[in-house]
Amino acid sequence: MNRTRSTDALAAFIGALVSTLILRGLDFGHAPWYISRSSGLVAYVLLTLSVVLGLLLSTRSPRPLVPRALAFDLHRFISILTLTMIGVHAGILLFDNYLGFGPAEILLPFASDSEPLLTAVGVVAAWSLVAITASFWLRRHIGPRAWRRLHYLSFASWLLSLVHGFAQGTDTAIPFVSAIYILSAAIVAGLLTYRIGSRSGSRTPATTVSPQAGPGNRESRRLASRAASD
Repeated sequence: MNRTRSTDALAAFIGALVSTLILRGLDFGHAPWYISRSSGLVAYVLLTLSVVLGLLLSTRSPRPLVPRALAFDLHRFISILTLTMIGVHAGILLFDNYLGFGPAEILLPFASDSEPLLTAVGVVAAWSLVAITASFWLRRHIGPRAWRRLHYLSFASWLLSLVHGFAQGTDTAIPFVSAIYILSAAIVAGLLTYRIGSRSGSRTPATTVSPQAGPGNRESRRLASRAASD
């Protein structure tokens, strides 16, 4: 079974690589650039939502706004969706003949000649998000303490993404887009302040998660309760 999955994964990788090499020779005009800009903004909004759910999970509250099991399942799902959009945001640039990005410029910090510092900020943010999302499935191997510490990187990843999008994004000059960055920063800062205040204030234990709270299974409820007690 494992050998079959490995073979399928290898075949998919080779197919994607060959397709990329073929498609890179075609001229898609400005389409890759527009797709990259839109998917990058969507990825940032999803990342903000994931961070907000993570803060809600870890905030002590006798009446949580979102049931913890449901919040945990959404947190994990949105994290995966965020990585997908980041993959589109970066990967589509392989087909932009104007920028001339290759795999190195997309995967390695400071490999790009186009605003190298801000591009590197985005690359570092993306790789840190890969590590954080992968930790959902590696928790049993790395232990709960390392898992929680790794999740603290979410704030750094979100902040790097904010800097990358706001400072380098072509659409930042659009009032609606600027409002998204400002509003998201205010929401995350407010929730983070509330979380710190709730930790330093009352030590009342967080409410437990009932079996009916959301679609989460037993593992989701256990991890959500663990996150709340962190």
